Amino acid sequence: MVNINILKVWGSGRTMAVIFMVLTLCLACSDEKFLEEEPLDFLTPSNAYTTPDGIESGLIGIYSDIRAKWFMRANEAYTLHGNGTDVGYDGETPGGQRFLTNYETSVTPQSSVIQRWWDSAYKHIQSANIIIGSIDQIEGDLWENEAEKNSLLAEAMFFRAWSYRFAVTLWGDVPLVTEVIEEAKVDFTRAPKEKVYKQMEEDLVFATENLPPPGAEVSPGRLTRGAALHLLTEVYLAQGKCDLAIDTATRVIDEFGYSLMTERFGEQNDVLGSGDVYWDLFRYGNQNPPLNTEAIWTIQFEPNLELGGSDHYWSGIYGPRLSKLGAAPDGKPAFINTYSDTLGVQVARTRGTNLVFYDVWKGNWHNDIRNAEHNIKRNFYYENPESEYHGKKIDLSEYAPGSRNQLKDTTNYIYPFFMKGWEPVVQATIADPDRGGGGAVSTDFYAMRLAETYLLRAEAYLCHNNDQVAAARDINKVRSRAHANPVLPEDVDIDYILDERIRELYFEEWRLLTLMRTDKLIERTRKYHDNPMLPGANIQDYNNLFPIPQDQIDLNIESEFNQNPGYH
Repeated sequence: MVNINILKVWGSGRTMAVIFMVLTLCLACSDEKFLEEEPLDFLTPSNAYTTPDGIESGLIGIYSDIRAKWFMRANEAYTLHGNGTDVGYDGETPGGQRFLTNYETSVTPQSSVIQRWWDSAYKHIQSANIIIGSIDQIEGDLWENEAEKNSLLAEAMFFRAWSYRFAVTLWGDVPLVTEVIEEAKVDFTRAPKEKVYKQMEEDLVFATENLPPPGAEVSPGRLTRGAALHLLTEVYLAQGKCDLAIDTATRVIDEFGYSLMTERFGEQNDVLGSGDVYWDLFRYGNQNPPLNTEAIWTIQFEPNLELGGSDHYWSGIYGPRLSKLGAAPDGKPAFINTYSDTLGVQVARTRGTNLVFYDVWKGNWHNDIRNAEHNIKRNFYYENPESEYHGKKIDLSEYAPGSRNQLKDTTNYIYPFFMKGWEPVVQATIADPDRGGGGAVSTDFYAMRLAETYLLRAEAYLCHNNDQVAAARDINKVRSRAHANPVLPEDVDIDYILDERIRELYFEEWRLLTLMRTDKLIERTRKYHDNPMLPGANIQDYNNLFPIPQDQIDLNIESEFNQNPGYH
């Protein structure tokens, strides 16, 4: 793994930060530490992984670290999924200083979030490189067969491409590192993004040929050819290679037996009194094949600590902070159990925009099952037998004028709650009897599913000779499952597809990267980002690329490393 170590040198009455990027590979610890005057040891292909079992352990480490960095509780995760874009903002502190609340003040070369994103991307690239380099060092008779060797190599190549997809989308031209770095390096150069994409294509083509087909993976959550083809589709789209994107998406759709789930399945648990197949997609235990034929790649979570428990906090991040509502209009507490017994504890860190909650559903409000009350909870009720409002729907207009903080009420305490990220406490305690209802969720998380593949192919058709008919056909595959009205071909454009991604993939997709890839971040954030404290998030024209971390530029003392335009 990559640790960025900083040596602070004191002199001339002031502190001068002399920054060195030291790429140390450590399997057991991810904490940053200050350099001391001691020899630096590097794990290399010759000493890191010397057996196939060692390679397997290294790959499991990458899976685990990617889950921890990008799909759990870290600041990186919820920001990528929504804040600062057309779909969301910080509802807890809408006027605060959190990342992407105000682009001009938070998206800077000194941003700690951007530094962490950079470090994480190159940490995973280095981890993949060490595995790739190690595989060739292992003696041939230790391998069961060539297929075993190539399958593990393909997993590492996928992760390298996956990490570069993140880097090249955020920063454009970036250092292209395909060999293990075994000593301090201070002469990185930025490779043109075209060269980076070429490497990503090579890695992913190899992965499509050597990963196991779906159904042959050794355990749930391991990569397959379907995942590699899905990612390759996105890589082709990012470069405008529309015909190739059509081909790879079609392979995902046609070759492996994937299909959209259209009937109810699995653990339904209709604790809200109703449900449907879309609801079922997000219930605990329903995410993996063969039960789920739509799942392409899922991030694995396990609530039972004896099995190495893990969870994410998406329910808490996205949900309204209803427990802070206070009193009912009669002055009695609004709740006695503060909804946490049922809904968990939410903090409103990511509040959806009106586009998400209302606008995209116009014309299909009652028939699109994705907008059903059990999938987007819009109505909340007082719960206190001592109050005359017990059991009544919460209506803020019933409070005395001037008695409420309107900003807190609408951005923090009450707003529609997407239930796809929610795990009923009753369901959670069945899986883990010792667990409370703190908002943590152990449902496996979709990194890729077939509904998105259809929308990617629709995008590819649109950019390939503006084939609106074929694009509409793919979009309507997704809409048909949702019982939504079919879209007419003449109504299909990139904005329609981005809206459909909200309807189908809100809370799942990395919205920031989607908008950057489609060159829509600036336009749609200005149009739809309705944080009442800062509409449009003060986004600037140059923010379609993010700044290179200043530390990276400063440490690169032996080679010029230019900053992206607009940043100082």
